[in-house]
Amino acid sequence: MRLRAVVAATALAVCAVTACAQSEIVSVTGWRMHDGDNPAWARPDLDDSSWTPSDYPRMVLNDSDAGWHWYRATFEVPADFHEQQLGVGFAALDDVYEVYIEGVPIGQFGSFEPAPHAIFARHLFFSIPTALLKGSTGHIAIRRWRGRWSLRLIVLMRAGMTRLDHPAQLGGIRAIEALEEQDTAAGAIQNLPWDLSDLAFVFGALIGFVLYSTQRRKREYLYLGLFCITSGLPFLLGIAVSTSDKLGSRSWEATLVFLTVELSRAVSLAFLAEICPRFRRVLRFGAYFAIAAALIWAYGLAMDAGYEDVFIFTIGWVLPFFELLAVWGLMLDRNRGSMAIAMALLLHRSVQTWNNTLTLMRKPLPSISAGPFLIDPRGISAEVLVIVVLVVLYLRYREEQARQAASEQNLAAARRMQEQLLGTAAVDTSGFVIDAVYRPAQEVGGDFYRTEPLEDGSLLVVVGDVSGKGLDAALLVAAVLGGLAIEKERGPARLLEDLNKAVTGRTGGGFITACCARFYPNGRVVIANAGHISPCIDGRELELAAGLPLGITVQAEYSETSVQAGGQRVTFLSDGVVEARNAAGELLGFDRMAALSKKPAVEIADAAQRWGQEDDITVLTVAGLAAK
Repeated sequence: MRLRAVVAATALAVCAVTACAQSEIVSVTGWRMHDGDNPAWARPDLDDSSWTPSDYPRMVLNDSDAGWHWYRATFEVPADFHEQQLGVGFAALDDVYEVYIEGVPIGQFGSFEPAPHAIFARHLFFSIPTALLKGSTGHIAIRRWRGRWSLRLIVLMRAGMTRLDHPAQLGGIRAIEALEEQDTAAGAIQNLPWDLSDLAFVFGALIGFVLYSTQRRKREYLYLGLFCITSGLPFLLGIAVSTSDKLGSRSWEATLVFLTVELSRAVSLAFLAEICPRFRRVLRFGAYFAIAAALIWAYGLAMDAGYEDVFIFTIGWVLPFFELLAVWGLMLDRNRGSMAIAMALLLHRSVQTWNNTLTLMRKPLPSISAGPFLIDPRGISAEVLVIVVLVVLYLRYREEQARQAASEQNLAAARRMQEQLLGTAAVDTSGFVIDAVYRPAQEVGGDFYRTEPLEDGSLLVVVGDVSGKGLDAALLVAAVLGGLAIEKERGPARLLEDLNKAVTGRTGGGFITACCARFYPNGRVVIANAGHISPCIDGRELELAAGLPLGITVQAEYSETSVQAGGQRVTFLSDGVVEARNAAGELLGFDRMAALSKKPAVEIADAAQRWGQEDDITVLTVAGLAAK
């Protein structure tokens, strides 16, 4: 719509100049206004000297004159007007009005029945019946009705109302038509800086959403995208809404566009809460407050209520408190990026406060003229704020990416080291077949195991699980494995007691579960347990005395249990198998674990992963070749 108007502006200007050269144009001035409604006020001979002198009828952005009003003016009629088909043109004028010349109605915008309603105001012209103006002076009257809450139309007027204020114009019908078309196009051109600003907001939203898609933990990217989309897109949609010939100015579509823009205030506070953790709770409260205020105002629009000034005070003076609090918090961070955002936010808040003050005074915010364009200071401050925020967040994004890459390299190195320490391939020792599978939930994990053949032909097996996951757990695993490498005592209970003393005070408040077993060539197995899942033999879980996990107290003691395994497979598992959880929230559980324990280690691990891995999975099986 805007592009079409801009392209047509040049051609229409030529038509207007040509038409104006052939016909004189009269601008109607000297208006008088009176509140109320009386059809008799259209009479040309009415004495209106007691009426209030007024500027020409124009678009009003407040509720101070809601209701019925009449306007009257007298104008000079040039001699050549009596020989032409005349017309009268008006700039955009809300809400519903009817035009009279010499007491005769010549046109109407909107409808007064059953209740006054109209589409969004726009430039219009009406034809004046031939010979209606016979003397040297003429009389024009306008009957007008304005509803409350016209301030909400600022959003849509700024978005799609291509208007250029001017007094009523009389002249040849073709000249008047061309002039009103030209003014419509000029209004579109005048508003282009705002349109480009809105488009820039949409691109800013795309950038925010893209950044959030790569780092889901950074919710500030999400809120930035939502702020930009609620700040720019509604205005662009408003172009279609406010230029539609079907949607009323008080339709639910218009209210929805307005509400979306007002919700951007709440989203902006949610964004500030993410980047200003010092006052996060207070700023989140401000976001909820802004949502409530916007919903109340939207309700007021629907009910045609009259508490506009209360809402302007709330939005204009209460919510800025939260923004200024965020400025203070960002300045206290003493970070260059935070301080840059704080200064840009302070600039934007200053312009908004200036605008709110003028709004309460029923005055418009001054614009900057740049050729045929009008630049609104609010647009400049908003663009500066968004650009600064985007630059700062992008630089932080790059730093985060660099840190993440370095962390991934460290984790990969830790994973390789852990694999070397554990040795995940199947091992064939004299008299025993060992099969082990280790699948951490993250890059590195907290499970561990150790198998070591001893001098007397027996085999020592230790399987354990460090509480927690990630690099900290992996480092503690390395310490445990190092302790096992130098441990001289090979009795399961004594070994666990020595490990417990070694790790107590080094777990950072956590603990370690472990199960230690010694396999003898004759099929006997001696097992000691420190809070770990008991191993399984032939599909059944062994009953063992469960000692305290390692690292809780140095006084912990552990007992040994001797069982005869013969040539059967003994399966050791970590709790990542038992605690695997499917989409329905159901755990794999001990019964299924026991049934799976008869299978090879790889099949057990695969089954647990398919069920739904949430923790590190370790499966180790030991089978004797023969019982002696």
